Amino acid sequence: MKVELRDGQRKHMLRDLGIPRSTYYHWRKVYDRSGVQGLRKMKPTARRVWNRLSADEETRVLEVARLHPELSPRLLAVKITDEEVFTVAESTVYRLLKARGLVAPRPLPEMPAAREWKHKTTHPDELWQCDGTNLFIVGWGYYKLIPVEDDYSRKILGYDLRPDESAFAVSDVVEIAIENAKIQGHLTDPEKKPKLYTDNGSGFTSGIMADYLAVHGIKHILGTPYHPQGRGKIERFNRRIKETLCLVVYCSPEELKLAIDEAIAVYNRTPHEALKNVSPNDVYAGRKEAILKTREEKKRLTLERRKLYNLNRDPNHGQSANLNPETVSKKV
Repeated sequence: MKVELRDGQRKHMLRDLGIPRSTYYHWRKVYDRSGVQGLRKMKPTARRVWNRLSADEETRVLEVARLHPELSPRLLAVKITDEEVFTVAESTVYRLLKARGLVAPRPLPEMPAAREWKHKTTHPDELWQCDGTNLFIVGWGYYKLIPVEDDYSRKILGYDLRPDESAFAVSDVVEIAIENAKIQGHLTDPEKKPKLYTDNGSGFTSGIMADYLAVHGIKHILGTPYHPQGRGKIERFNRRIKETLCLVVYCSPEELKLAIDEAIAVYNRTPHEALKNVSPNDVYAGRKEAILKTREEKKRLTLERRKLYNLNRDPNHGQSANLNPETVSKKV
């Protein structure tokens, strides 16, 4: 141990030799305990990763990614988890796609969200948000898309495309949301009505709107002026829908309305990151907990199966993964 001959210079010599100090002290412990013979027995061994995806699973992840290039790694992970016989993490999907050059560029940074509400909603139809956004139609000018979003589930309950954001237009959209909610079995208790959260636009603060909401027993909450972050959920939806719709030029309100119908249907059934990757449709229908429980059980079975596959196979001979759930214990 020549390093011991240079008292006070050990750190510099280890640095010159390219040996980490932690490695040196580990060697010293082995040497003090077993001598040179102990150091000779320290052969490096490959670390066995028990949770590594099998070759079959990696192939399937890439197949799904190529079939759905429009999906992000997060949505691909959710789709595979819900539709295949195994689960996979978003980070794993991203790593596999990045290694093969299949990752799309990151989107532009979004406006930072405001601080979380002090009193969060705890169930659907507790609070609705409403706010209009401009969409351009060639030869017609700007039209207003007016959506009503359930705060808890983020589901778009009602919407319409109008030439303006008048009180009549807004009240019509709220009426559409009420009817759609009732069709889905909500708002059955006349004593429990949602609150409506909007900005201070003239269409929302007019006497006509106040009278309409009073008839339906809906309390109106007005946001802080010039502070759109307070209505962050509906603002983010409007930004997202515009990013989707503005990729195409529309020449009539009817053409734009058809595109809006399709885009909102896709939004409502797409897993939402803020909802633990459950879609607004499922959250509003009360299926969230059942979906999360199913995913957790599938994840348990997948991890158990991968552990058996990775730790029991011969590292020198590749074997295909056994994806049959019947071979895995069902004990929770």
